[in-house]
Amino acid sequence: MKVLQFWSRYISNISVRRKLNLLTGLIAVGVVLLSVCAARMQYLDLRNTQQQALKVQVELTYGVLDHYRTLIETGELPEETAKEAALAALEKMRADGDVYYYTVYDTDHNMLMHPFRKDLLHTNVKDYRTEDGVQVYVEQVEAALAGGGFVSFLWAKPGGEGSVEKATYAGLYKPFNWVITTGVYMDDVQEQAMAFTMVMTFAGAFAVLVVFALSWVIGNRIAVPMRHATAVADAIASGRLDNAIGEQPRDEAGRLLDSMRRMQDQLQAVIAAQAEMAHEHEAGSLSYRIDDTRFPGDYGRMVRETNELVGAHVQVQNRLIEVMQHYAAGDLSVDMDRLPGEKAAITEAMDATKANLSAINGEIRRLAAAAAAGDFTQRGDAEHYQHDFRAMVAGLNHLMETTDASLQSLSQVLQAVADGDLTVRMDGNYQGVFAQMRDAANATVQNLTGIVGRIQEASGSINTAAAEISQGNADLARRTEQQAANLEETAASMEELTSTVKQNAEHARQANQLAIGAAD
Repeated sequence: MKVLQFWSRYISNISVRRKLNLLTGLIAVGVVLLSVCAARMQYLDLRNTQQQALKVQVELTYGVLDHYRTLIETGELPEETAKEAALAALEKMRADGDVYYYTVYDTDHNMLMHPFRKDLLHTNVKDYRTEDGVQVYVEQVEAALAGGGFVSFLWAKPGGEGSVEKATYAGLYKPFNWVITTGVYMDDVQEQAMAFTMVMTFAGAFAVLVVFALSWVIGNRIAVPMRHATAVADAIASGRLDNAIGEQPRDEAGRLLDSMRRMQDQLQAVIAAQAEMAHEHEAGSLSYRIDDTRFPGDYGRMVRETNELVGAHVQVQNRLIEVMQHYAAGDLSVDMDRLPGEKAAITEAMDATKANLSAINGEIRRLAAAAAAGDFTQRGDAEHYQHDFRAMVAGLNHLMETTDASLQSLSQVLQAVADGDLTVRMDGNYQGVFAQMRDAANATVQNLTGIVGRIQEASGSINTAAAEISQGNADLARRTEQQAANLEETAASMEELTSTVKQNAEHARQANQLAIGAAD
């Protein structure tokens, strides 16, 4: 079965010319085989005819021997005399220049009569072998005892040179227990078969030549148009539809080329219609479709399917634009339709876009909420995103980091000022509002430093005045003590002095409070 499949595939894959050549070769081989078989059958038929003739010839001797057996039974001749006469009669029975003759021996392999090999008479020939090693007499006796049979061997032909194949028939004449044999040389049969073979060979050769001539003519009438059709088909398969196909004969190959010309015209029309649709779509007319009624059969179906394909792509494109418009407006509640097959990549891409936008939106909301709550330590996971999304999150992180650093620096300055340290300044390469904050904070600290310096100077002056007032009070006290003795004398002026003292005491108290405030 596999061999048949192999040859079927092999024959299917070879050219028409080779198929015709193969067919012609098979016919030639068939003719040769037929000639050989016919010659062989003729040879076998001639051989069988010759063998049957040998059987008949041996059976004819039974009539002669019956005659002598009758003479013995009637007493006309003694048995030995009758047998000798019978052997002599068989010895003289020859034909075709001594080619056909008889031999007689008993079943014990004792030679009784041989017309040419006198040296074998009255000898036991059981062990005798021919040139090709055949124990001819043993096999002939066995064949005769079996009811008669044929034995073949090599034997010298009278009047000829060398040994040739000889076929013999051995029969048993039971009344005398004699084995009667005769034979025929097969070279004559072979010559007749060879002559018949030569006739068949010449007839077969003539038939083969005729078949080859017809195969050549018919092959050219088929192969040339088929090569042309194959070239056109290859060109069409390669995308070239400008093949010149002229008028063709009305045979099968010509009709094939006519069909291919019509197919080429239809393909050109379909391609032109598709190019027109592509031009219209490129110009923005996405609703343009090809008129499928212009094309018959599967061409129309191909155009309709093309229209459906384009419509499906346009529909997907419109839906994609619609979803993108929602996303562009910030509406992430819309999902892209679940598309099948390879178009699912569009759905996956839109889902990924929505997921990334939602994630970015979540990051922004989280960071904004943290900033609104005063927590600038939060950061977005920039490693989770790629390209511009990563840059966006990284920018937000940088904003949070810059704001946190700026506010931390400003907080440190304010804390130092609150602790009375006016040597702290806000450093850093800030820009924009942060630079203004830095400069304003540093200016504030600088102004506070000036104010405190002036307050310290005023405090020093107040301390000096207070010391002088204290010293004046001490002096006044001494004078008061000195004048105490004269108080009674100066009673009239005491009230004025008391008033003066009270006023001075009030001034001293105020100076003391001013000194305490200046010290603070």
